[in-house]
Amino acid sequence: MSQASAAKRPLTALQKSTRRLVTVRLKNEVEYKGKMSNIDAYMNLIMTDAEERHGGKTIANYGRVIVRGNNVLFIKMENEL
Repeated sequence: MSQASAAKRPLTALQKSTRRLVTVRLKNEVEYKGKMSNIDAYMNLIMTDAEERHGGKTIANYGRVIVRGNNVLFIKMENEL
């Protein structure tokens, strides 16, 4: 198996992870935690059952959040039990 075929493309991994619990941190240090329902090639994403967190504390709960990809610092896929 070559190294190129073994490497995962981040966008492909994210697109396969829809309906999973994720934490999204924005460049302004605000985090959203919820289920990722969709993501596009620009890393714009839609989250459901999302909560806004700042400094480890929940600030607000939202039914749906749309995050513009150019504001995203990172996306972390959470382990679900």
